[in-house]
Amino acid sequence: MLLSRRSKEIILSIFLLALPVIFLFSNIKEPQNINSFDRFILRVSSPVQHASVFVYRRVHNIWLNYIYLVNLKEENDDLRLKNGILKANNDILVIWAKRGKEVEKLLGFKESSTSEMVAARIISKSLSPYYRVVKLKLDRGKGKIKPNDPVVIPEGIVGKIHRVYGNYADVLLAVDPRVKIPVIVKRTGSEALLVGLGDEKNYTAKLTYLKKQDEVKIGDIVVTSGLGGIEGVRYPPDLPVGKIIKINRSKVRKFQSAILEATVDFSNLDKVLVVITPPPPKEKNIPTLEKEKKLPRVGQRPY
Repeated sequence: MLLSRRSKEIILSIFLLALPVIFLFSNIKEPQNINSFDRFILRVSSPVQHASVFVYRRVHNIWLNYIYLVNLKEENDDLRLKNGILKANNDILVIWAKRGKEVEKLLGFKESSTSEMVAARIISKSLSPYYRVVKLKLDRGKGKIKPNDPVVIPEGIVGKIHRVYGNYADVLLAVDPRVKIPVIVKRTGSEALLVGLGDEKNYTAKLTYLKKQDEVKIGDIVVTSGLGGIEGVRYPPDLPVGKIIKINRSKVRKFQSAILEATVDFSNLDKVLVVITPPPPKEKNIPTLEKEKKLPRVGQRPY
């Protein structure tokens, strides 16, 4: 009698359910207690178990590696984000620390100077075709500031106020041909007049009226003399202006000249000081006169 399809499915299900039990029962027996049927079951089940364990381990390893890689990627992304935030914060702190030092230096210079100064911030820079700064714009305007007021920083001379309009002012750089500054060579004390060259590529100026007998050298530092110039502008004394990079000597002319490279890096300026009251002029050393000895009077005695 043929079994129905339903009966076949029931028998197969019972067999499949019983098979793991038979495998398990045969495997947990002690070796000395197994019979021929158990040996047969063990012989048949061993390859199946081996294959199952192999597949399980591979799937387990793949799954663990996948989970590990996913978690590792998320962790790396999180660490990159945190590292980026920390780096950005550190950069901001470095910038603020640098600005704080610059402000502190400006204030210290302002307090130690005998001139009255006001601080100003640079809000615009006019550039030449060679990306060289040719003019500055300040956030200071009408009020205390006026044309020809010197503009300085602790590192040296920046220039002078060119014009004032509204709440702003333009600055001519010290290397502009319209700026003339009385200076001295620090090493020798030689006096000269600094005139800007207006070079579109370099921040250079020219030392004029430098006496022929003054033995200046390349590398000599030039500073302000503190004397009033042709334009009536008096810069604070002893502020660096530049360094001599070339000397033009003449056997015929009374004076020699030199080319000077500016000390101040105009492209990196952020804040400056405007001198609104120049320093008092330097006192000249006047020799002390000895008291005149009283001489006896001579001549006719009045009646």
